[in-house]
Amino acid sequence: MIKKIKTEEAIGKPLLHDITGILESGFKGVVFKRNHIIKEEDVEVLKDLGKDHVYVGSLDKDQVHEEDAVLEIKDLLKGKNISTSEVSEGKISLIADCDGVLELNSQGLYQMNLIGDYTLATLKNFSPVKKGDKLCGARIVPLWTSRDQVEKAKNLAEKYFPIFQVHPYQHLRVGIIITGDEVYTGRIEDRFEGVLRNKLASFDADIIDVRKCPDDLQKIKEALDFYLSKDADLIIFTGGMSVDPDDLTPTAIKNSGARMIIQGLPVQPGNMLTIGDLDGKILIGVPGATMHAPITSFDFALPRIFAKIKLKREDFIKMGEGGLL
Repeated sequence: MIKKIKTEEAIGKPLLHDITGILESGFKGVVFKRNHIIKEEDVEVLKDLGKDHVYVGSLDKDQVHEEDAVLEIKDLLKGKNISTSEVSEGKISLIADCDGVLELNSQGLYQMNLIGDYTLATLKNFSPVKKGDKLCGARIVPLWTSRDQVEKAKNLAEKYFPIFQVHPYQHLRVGIIITGDEVYTGRIEDRFEGVLRNKLASFDADIIDVRKCPDDLQKIKEALDFYLSKDADLIIFTGGMSVDPDDLTPTAIKNSGARMIIQGLPVQPGNMLTIGDLDGKILIGVPGATMHAPITSFDFALPRIFAKIKLKREDFIKMGEGGLL
């Protein structure tokens, strides 16, 4: 049975939960851990923390302490390349074990948060993460919950497993094709190559070559075939991405026989991004906005490509919410 008693009457009894606070020293966090046996010298400290009363006793058999309720599901939440922190203040964190991209089972996350007492606060789906980054903070709202809620959470976590996983970045061989008569003839200076090299520098990219092509489908095809012969994993096309009749890049990607994943994203800047999959090789047409805008749709696609996450049209369509960059 749980009892709420005056703090001075609790000497010799164990605390039922962590006591947190901010001390004059500047410390902020757990001051007394769950099951701490209250001593006489603790009474004034507890009162300074606003604890004129504390909870002692034990839970009924159908009640589960907040920490235990989280601990029972932690291994069911984490997929590959994720570890967990120690439980503290009734909370536990999921931590990235490597650099990569976080992938969530969004429906599973939603169902977990619908249970009632459980709360899982996470980074956004497909967020690039670094080793050691916190991915999710999980806890229950009250100090204890019912066994029924815990079992429901466990069943959901098993059903949607893994709700969280991190895909590590992979080494990719990259070819770059820069199109446009004006660049090919030297009429204007190309600005794409420098931008792309800077963006690729954040990943394990082996740039095979950078080839410039006129607005000629046959020449673009020849450049593509060259990179395919060199076993490129990713081929980036620049220029010719608008809707003008002489903008040929999307046509070149389609003519390659690639399965078109998406042409045009609900993201600005970078609306005209085009992605195809040619037998596992990713072909991506990059809009001109990438040259002058610091963040575009390309910056959201690139981490997923290097993490070798399966690219799906519906995932890119969901980017419309928050897609006005």
